[in-house]
Amino acid sequence: MCKTYSLYIKISCILLLCVAIFSKSQAQQVGLEIDFFGYADNREYSAEYTIPKTFFGATLSPQLYFQLEENHRVYGGIHFNQEFGIHKENKSRINPIAYYNYKNQNFDFALGFIPRYERLKEIPRLVLADTFMYDRPNVQGMYFNYKNSNFQQTVFIDWLSKQSHQNREQFVVGISGKYTINNFYVKNDGLLYHNALTSNDSIDEHIQDNAVIMLRLGADLSHKTILDSLTIDAGAVVGFDRVRTEYDMRKAPGFIANVHLGYRRFFLENTLYLGKALNLPNGDPFYHRKSYDRLDLGWVPFRTDRIEGKFTASFHFSPGYVDNQQMFTLRYNFGRTLWN
Repeated sequence: MCKTYSLYIKISCILLLCVAIFSKSQAQQVGLEIDFFGYADNREYSAEYTIPKTFFGATLSPQLYFQLEENHRVYGGIHFNQEFGIHKENKSRINPIAYYNYKNQNFDFALGFIPRYERLKEIPRLVLADTFMYDRPNVQGMYFNYKNSNFQQTVFIDWLSKQSHQNREQFVVGISGKYTINNFYVKNDGLLYHNALTSNDSIDEHIQDNAVIMLRLGADLSHKTILDSLTIDAGAVVGFDRVRTEYDMRKAPGFIANVHLGYRRFFLENTLYLGKALNLPNGDPFYHRKSYDRLDLGWVPFRTDRIEGKFTASFHFSPGYVDNQQMFTLRYNFGRTLWN
């Protein structure tokens, strides 16, 4: 294992030990949370801008928390990820978990190395590609969410790269929200990607800005049919793309529609996009074309409060191509109070 990973392990172990010792003497409550994520994602792609690849591996994420005051917690732990078939070019990935969290009935605020999945799993693939769940399990920055009985809104900033002599400053700022009125709802999602310069003035570089905003109107008809769930929504998408000193801001409007049907352990989802090609470095590359349709057929063989296994067969229809994808995911969540 390389020196960087060894350092991560040492720092994480020291952090967990300090949390445990300090929490025992000062905290109102100490707890343990463990998340296991296993995945097999085979992508048979031939369309432009896409990469055929198989993601096959597992991530184990243990973390301790201590609560000094009501609604205030500090978390410490690690994500340990390994794709199967290990060799010198496919090493283990270790990422620290270390963040402060204030959470009550309406607010959820976090600052630090924040596990991504639970907080951002509802963001559409057009805005944020699902490969981030494999390769970048943390949001490194800040997260804020407000919700009540019929409204919720999330804002987050994820710092991708700090400026150096060889590396650009890069970050994304995202929003995601939903407003519900009886059986109808309005959803908004968006992301700004800023790719700035390095500190090396001798390199010919240009600042890049990419953004997307999406607004959808929908209806939840789950209780009006024999299906367990039925939702339909449609709306507008606008993409923005600019490389400063190279070309001015370019706009790419489009239309998007989604349908989800669920019955017992089976589900069907379909997403249709029509419009101009979107240049979104952090979004799903299939939207880099004027038309795209995705059909998902799924089966959930088991689901409880702590564990879910899901199989999905996906078909991607783009001009001149029909691609396919098979994915199985298993997620297990465990949590308990160690000391109170």
